Amino acid sequence: MLLPVVLLWLAWEWLLQHADLAHLAQQASRTPAWAWAAAGAALLAGHSLRALRLQHEWRHVRHLGLAACLRLVLTHNAAVILMPLRSGEAGYLWLVQRHWGVGWRAAGLSLLRWRLQDAAVLMLLAVLLLLPWTLAGRVLLVLCAITLIAILQKPVLTWLAQRAPGLAGTTGPVNPVAPEGRLGSGWLASAGNWSLKVLALGGLLMLLADMPPEAAWRAALGGELAGVQPLQGPAGLGTYEAGVWLASMAPADRQSSVVAAALAVHAFSLLVALGAAALAQLIPTPSLPPPEREPAR
Repeated sequence: MLLPVVLLWLAWEWLLQHADLAHLAQQASRTPAWAWAAAGAALLAGHSLRALRLQHEWRHVRHLGLAACLRLVLTHNAAVILMPLRSGEAGYLWLVQRHWGVGWRAAGLSLLRWRLQDAAVLMLLAVLLLLPWTLAGRVLLVLCAITLIAILQKPVLTWLAQRAPGLAGTTGPVNPVAPEGRLGSGWLASAGNWSLKVLALGGLLMLLADMPPEAAWRAALGGELAGVQPLQGPAGLGTYEAGVWLASMAPADRQSSVVAAALAVHAFSLLVALGAAALAQLIPTPSLPPPEREPAR
C-alpha cells in the first residue's frame, strides 16, 4: 500500500507545479453544458457495449438482464479505479462467479480474453493516432493489422482450444457456444468502448485547452494508455495527466494549460464512472439458483 501513496504524493507535486488552474477555470466556464453531457453519454454508451458483451458471453449459462450486466460492468470498473495496482480486476472473477456460477478458471480466462482484446484495440488506436506517419500510411497499416487479425483468428482459436479450452471460448460442458461469435462480439464491444472514450474525452480536451482535434484525440489516447499501466497511484492520478501531456506533443509553453485540462477531464471521467457505479447499486440483483450443469461422464 505504501508504493501507491508515494506515487500519489509525487503526482500531486507534479500537478501543482505544472497545472494552470486559473486558465482551466476560464475555459471550463466557457464550455457549454451540452458538451459535458454528450461526453458523459458517450462514456456510458461505452460501458453499455461492455454490458452487452458480458450478457452475450455468458448467455449459455443463464440469461441476465442488461441492467444487471451493466451493474456488474460498472462495479468492476469502479474496483479497478479505486484499488491500487489494478488489483480491482479480481472483482470481475468474483462477480461473474456470483452471478453465473462459473468456475474461477473460466472467469479468469474470460477476463484475460477481454484484456487481450483491449490491448489490441489500444495498439491499433496508437498506430492510427500516435505513429509519426502520414494519415494515409497510418490508416493503411491499421487496415493491414485488422486483416491479419481476421486471418489469424481461426487458427489461433483452434490452437488455443487444444491447449487452453477456456481461453479459446470453450470452458467445458457449461460453455458450448461457438467461440467465433463470442470473440467477434468482444472485438466490437472493445473497439466501440475505447473509440467512444477517446472521442469524448478528446473533445473535452479540445475545448478546455484550445487544442486541434487530432492533437486532442492523441492526448486522450495517451491518457488512457498511461491509465492502464499497473504501476500508478490511486485512480491513475498524475500518470493520466502525464500521458495526456506527452501524447499531445504540445509546445512547452502550452504545458500548464494542457496539464490543467487533463486534470479536469480526468476528474470528469472518474465522476461519471464512480457516480454511475454508485447509482447502479440501486439496480436489483436477481437471486437465481445455481445453473444446471451436465452430469459428469
